[in-house]
Amino acid sequence: MKEKFLGFWWVLAFAILTFGLYEQASAKLLRATSRLETRTQELQEAIFQEESELEELKLQVGSQNDPTWIELALIKGLGLIPEGYTKIYFEEKK
Repeated sequence: MKEKFLGFWWVLAFAILTFGLYEQASAKLLRATSRLETRTQELQEAIFQEESELEELKLQVGSQNDPTWIELALIKGLGLIPEGYTKIYFEEKK
């Protein structure tokens, strides 16, 4: 019995080595998959934000002939106010 084991020790060593390499590759693949899933989620969020911004810009371009929109853009963007409006300034305490 001992002689048979000594003749086939390399089979057992090969099986252990193969299993160890398989486990290492499996763990590496799992980490890579996790990183890719995280990156995919980040890219999907970025796409959603860009699509929202695109819709906002489309609405702005479509509204450029509307006098109310022009007034709002001047108030919001440049700080201009029409006559009869009251402008309020807020100062930050330092």
